[in-house]
Amino acid sequence: MSHSRLEWAQPFVTAAVDAVRAADAAVDAVEPWQLGLVDAACAIHDGALTPLELVESCLGRIAATDPAVHAFVSVAEDVRANAAALSVERPQAVLHGVPVAIKDLIDVAGTVTAAGTTVFTEPAATDATVVTRIREAGGIVIGKTQTHEIAYGVSTPQSHNPWDTTKMTSGSSGGSAAALAAGQVAAALGTDTGGSLRLPSAFCGTTAIKPTHGLLPVEGIRPLAWSHDVVGPMARDARDALLLLRVLAGQSLGDPVVTVGRLPGVKDLRVGIPDDAFLAGARPDVLAAMDAVADVLCDLGATTVPVRLPAAELYGSVSSLLVFREAAEAYREHLAGEPFSHGIQAFLEAGLEAPVEDYVQARRVRRRLIAQVNALFGTVDVVLMPTSPVPDLPHGTEEVDGLPLIPVLTRFALLASVTGLPAVAFPAGVTDSGMPIGVQLLGPAHTEPHLAAAAHAYQQATPWHLRRPAL
Repeated sequence: MSHSRLEWAQPFVTAAVDAVRAADAAVDAVEPWQLGLVDAACAIHDGALTPLELVESCLGRIAATDPAVHAFVSVAEDVRANAAALSVERPQAVLHGVPVAIKDLIDVAGTVTAAGTTVFTEPAATDATVVTRIREAGGIVIGKTQTHEIAYGVSTPQSHNPWDTTKMTSGSSGGSAAALAAGQVAAALGTDTGGSLRLPSAFCGTTAIKPTHGLLPVEGIRPLAWSHDVVGPMARDARDALLLLRVLAGQSLGDPVVTVGRLPGVKDLRVGIPDDAFLAGARPDVLAAMDAVADVLCDLGATTVPVRLPAAELYGSVSSLLVFREAAEAYREHLAGEPFSHGIQAFLEAGLEAPVEDYVQARRVRRRLIAQVNALFGTVDVVLMPTSPVPDLPHGTEEVDGLPLIPVLTRFALLASVTGLPAVAFPAGVTDSGMPIGVQLLGPAHTEPHLAAAAHAYQQATPWHLRRPAL
């Protein structure tokens, strides 16, 4: 071999070695619990981390932070054994050894699905379908997270916001959002009937995908309102949420990066901006954050288009009629003896009294709303709006300015819930006191990858999803 040729080629090899060592050092420089879902899965696949090391790190983080946050109902007793078993196997499944938290509305075999109540006491006989898919993808159930009672509310009274434990997490998937924000896990499951994936993500500064209604199976999940209910992924950023969504949809391909797939940018993306009438009620700092998101997307190649939406109040009225009646039917057999809290018992009993003809009329109006929103997507690709009109509230809040919490916080969430369309919620700023502000992108049915790609492009250009509370 020519010495001169070797001298010429050697720097290329050295540069490659330096880059690989730097990448490994980056993994070593953080605690495993700090890794996002894709990075943790890749570290395990690459041999830089074992499932047991990751689980032990997450359990340590739970032990250190959950006394303040109260994100978990329980931690799985077999989590260490499962991680140890996977640590001696060569990774083949996409989530090989990655722990996932499960909202306590979703069945895990051998564990009680209490749903935030004392009504249900029998352990589930089998896993919910989405939990089965997590296990088939190599994921480990680390435990059950707190929920509002039967998910019939937009707070999670048991949990506290990691950014300020005097603040609420919102809900009803508040335990999962708090666990993510506190660094206890990199992935969690939640459910959404009227914003329950998205609202706690906004309050806790995390990311969630509310999927198209019917995309993911809900077998083994306690119902609230069949016309609205979805289960979905919660994570720290959009790329991680998309990876978990693909697992839940049965689309995992072994390698984490391959499973996520290519995430295109937002060049030529048409972003709909609702009119002022629809946005009424949003706090000025929330509207400023939304405008800033639009500016970033435009800098990345998108364009904004004004859109006119049906009044937000109409979505609330239609949803109320549907949810009240459907929830009452779902829990009719449990109402005797008033086992639920006063408010939930009252909602369920009122739902039983709701006239059937009003329910039928609400379904007709819902169809018209779906048609009107779908028509928008001839002129825009996505619609940008706030997730919650109010970004932070004290823990225990039950009303805002004399109005009940549910209609206040769900004002912008119900559009996706009533129409069944997908949305991705992600952090987009902070209040003067440092609490997260969230926005969401809504798209046509089955466009979850495109919504995640747009959120990912925004997150690549901004730091909000990288912020961590100083617990």
